[in-house]
Amino acid sequence: MKLAYTTIYDVRDRRCWPSTQLGLCQAGLAIAQTLETLGFTIEYVGGLTKPRSLITKLKWEFYNKVQQRDYYRWAEPAIVRDYNRQVQSQLNAIDYDLILAAENCLPIATLAPKTPMVLWTDAPLSALMDYYPYMSNLCRETRQNIYRFEKQAINRCSKVVYASDWAANHAILTYKLPSSKVAVIPWGANWQEMPNEAEIQAAIAQRPQDICQLLWVGVDWTRKGGDIALAVSDWLNQNGIPTQLTVAGIVPDSILEKNPQIRYVGYLDKDNSQQYQQLKELFLNSHFFILPVQAESYGHVFCEAQGFALPCITHQTGGIASILQDPKTGWCLPINSPIERYGQLILDTFKNPVQYKIIAQAAYDNYQMSLNWKTACHSLTKILETL
Repeated sequence: MKLAYTTIYDVRDRRCWPSTQLGLCQAGLAIAQTLETLGFTIEYVGGLTKPRSLITKLKWEFYNKVQQRDYYRWAEPAIVRDYNRQVQSQLNAIDYDLILAAENCLPIATLAPKTPMVLWTDAPLSALMDYYPYMSNLCRETRQNIYRFEKQAINRCSKVVYASDWAANHAILTYKLPSSKVAVIPWGANWQEMPNEAEIQAAIAQRPQDICQLLWVGVDWTRKGGDIALAVSDWLNQNGIPTQLTVAGIVPDSILEKNPQIRYVGYLDKDNSQQYQQLKELFLNSHFFILPVQAESYGHVFCEAQGFALPCITHQTGGIASILQDPKTGWCLPINSPIERYGQLILDTFKNPVQYKIIAQAAYDNYQMSLNWKTACHSLTKILETL
């Protein structure tokens, strides 16, 4: 089967990936590569350019400076239509059986497809409004454009697939979709190579029992709950469990200056072989992955953590509940839970080595069964074959 694999960015060129959407871009590449290994022919449609426009510049000035609202030109009708013209032009030059949009609705919103079309994404754009900070102060025009184009895209699709129940339910309720049109397939871990069973068993067995190692990975200290992770680490130390919080990512200097007890390793790039190995060792040698996010549409890192047999502790928000099996592989706590709630769960598990190994193994089994790209793309294949 030949797929017209459609994205805004160029999946094959990491240099053009937006720094704010690296997880989404990595997922797009992983999906394409995995589908190729499953026998699909991938015709890449993407690398779209955003045309310059005086009108959108003036609108941005008005909304930003006069109304103090956020305006995004990527949702502007002229921009979206131009995206779709670029996509159609590329489609006209290739032979394909089906269109698979593996990013969001914008590249396909106004297409008139001659073949079945499927959208597979982490969440509807509308679900991010008033949820993520950057989507919480939108001007009315941008909000209306997002709803309009997302609805058009979904109506044109034969099937829409989301990575979580949260995302699917939002789309069904928002756009009044029949449940038969919507499917849920969790996305996988964004690593080129995950540890094998032998490495995992060795790692679990070798994790020390004299100090609890917590791992936090992220680039947004506030939204990813860095302050909570730090407070949990302090609580454990105060309650008789020697604990080390290791932080990989981007942290404000003010936090590091006030908290020298943090083991800060900086931002580690998985595309750099040395930093990849360093990050791998952190995952293998930690006891728990703690990331109490305030908002998260999906969260690939929770797939990755479980692939390293790390029990996760986080918040019950967004699509995370489709990744974790609370309390079997970790815990999804309500936002604003008291610090002692997080700490007590970790303390009780850490002090019981047998129970810890059961949870760690369950986390790894969860990754093996449903949180890897091969399993995800096998599930997608079944849907595509019916179309």
